[in-house]
Amino acid sequence: MRIAAAALALLLLGACATKDADKPAAPSLVPPPDMTVAPAPDARIDELQTAMTELLERIDVLNARIAKLEAGAAPALPPAGPAAAPVPKSQPTAQPSLRAAAIADDYRNALMLYGKSRWGDARAAFQRVFDADPSGDLADNALFWIGETYYAAGDYSNAMKFYERVTKEFGETNKAPDAMFKTGLAFEKSGDLAMARRSLEECIRRYPYSTAASSAKLELKRIKY
Repeated sequence: MRIAAAALALLLLGACATKDADKPAAPSLVPPPDMTVAPAPDARIDELQTAMTELLERIDVLNARIAKLEAGAAPALPPAGPAAAPVPKSQPTAQPSLRAAAIADDYRNALMLYGKSRWGDARAAFQRVFDADPSGDLADNALFWIGETYYAAGDYSNAMKFYERVTKEFGETNKAPDAMFKTGLAFEKSGDLAMARRSLEECIRRYPYSTAASSAKLELKRIKY
């Protein structure tokens, strides 16, 4: 009797489970995610990119200054004999320092505009930096980044004009190798692979120990005719 009762109970449970399985599932109260809406851009990514660009630029400027100091002549020794009376020097004014600081701030703001993909505003800001001191430490950087705003906008012809100015007017500065390398990339983007290869090879020849030369070697291997 116990066995029969247990079997009957199992049959009843199976029937109930079958009825529950046949019932439609209750609708979920949580709406499904909308896959058609793109996630909002993270502003922190733009900030990090701008900060990284600014840091690299500062390193470039410092390296250029160090190179100038190392290439400078040794200070002349004072003449032998009785010490001459010191010549009073005029007290230097703070005006040049304030001007240089203002240019550096303008340059930083231009980099921030570039990091936000505001090509036109960044281009105008870099032009102001160059106009403020066409022979200063940031002049070559400003011209290079004007070229970069054109490159980012797909205007490779104008980009190459400013890269060329850097390599011709500031051929021994820190931005010259980068300008030569980007000239090669601009030719490549324009479809002129022969000139692209020529520019990359020139970058390697003129600046063999630069980071741009290393990048040029890799790009030459990638270009296919």
